[in-house]
Amino acid sequence: MRRTPALLSALAVAAVVVTSLVGCSSSASAACTPVFSAGDSSKVVKATSSTASFPTPLVVKSSQVSQLKAGKGSPVQSGDQVDYTYSLYDGATGKQIATSSSSNTATARSGALDTAKATAVQKSLRCATTGERYALVTTVKEGFGAGAGGSSYPDDATLVVVVDVVDHFLGKANGINVLPQDGMPAVITAVDGQPGIVIQEIGKPKDLRISTIKAGAGATVEKGATVHVKYSGWSWPTTSSDKPVIWPGSSSGGDGQASWTNDQAVDLTVDSKSLPVGLYKALVGAKVGSQVLVVMPPKAGFGAGSSSLGVDANATLIMVVDVLGIK
Repeated sequence: MRRTPALLSALAVAAVVVTSLVGCSSSASAACTPVFSAGDSSKVVKATSSTASFPTPLVVKSSQVSQLKAGKGSPVQSGDQVDYTYSLYDGATGKQIATSSSSNTATARSGALDTAKATAVQKSLRCATTGERYALVTTVKEGFGAGAGGSSYPDDATLVVVVDVVDHFLGKANGINVLPQDGMPAVITAVDGQPGIVIQEIGKPKDLRISTIKAGAGATVEKGATVHVKYSGWSWPTTSSDKPVIWPGSSSGGDGQASWTNDQAVDLTVDSKSLPVGLYKALVGAKVGSQVLVVMPPKAGFGAGSSSLGVDANATLIMVVDVLGIK
């Protein structure tokens, strides 16, 4: 079995976020318009969750998607996060190249995007439903980006991706804006949902402060729950003229804002023993769809774990957390 590091990397980071959409158009609905349509090449793919067969060589110039098994529930919307498993095949030979498990993750996760720069894989996510299986037939370049196939697979090589959609949830907080709390940083949100902060000439809080920026209307987070979140983090400036410092991440390559820069939500277990006090208290009782601002003095922060974020253990930390779903 041939494996191409560049292609596997693309899959692991965000490329293989295929979430069936089009298929035989059965996944389309009045509330969702798929990006791609089924074609002669995608229709001939037969697959289970772990095997696939199709006539070879299979060749396409543009992406096609066909549904193999129907799912249930609401369709994936642009910007949603999707959990899925996948198997990747060489369109020329029919041989399997990789699976989600071979990339050291039983379940992959990525956002469903339909922007001009999005890959065909990301675009195909739109309109998928939980439990659906589909076949995406695409080229290396269109599906995963130019050069993703390395030396083994040129950009025009055909690939077949079989995707099983496990779950999907919000990609950003969608709650109602709440009036800001005095003495707290101002949160500014970009169109895609990524937050930034502005600190006016206010004193550094000495005690834990928690404020709801957007009030969601979803399920309530309880103790012990596993929640899907996106977060951003900063250290409080040391002087009034300084700007908040974004968590740089550890020397091993961590990123303090990884859940936003990679467009990938992370899962947290809401447990007082595994989370810092401040974050734990901010999450308990929050509703899905909410965006929460928390300012944590050192005693309520990450303590010794601060080094993994690249910040001082004695710093006052600021987090903006979008509560996107409950597992």
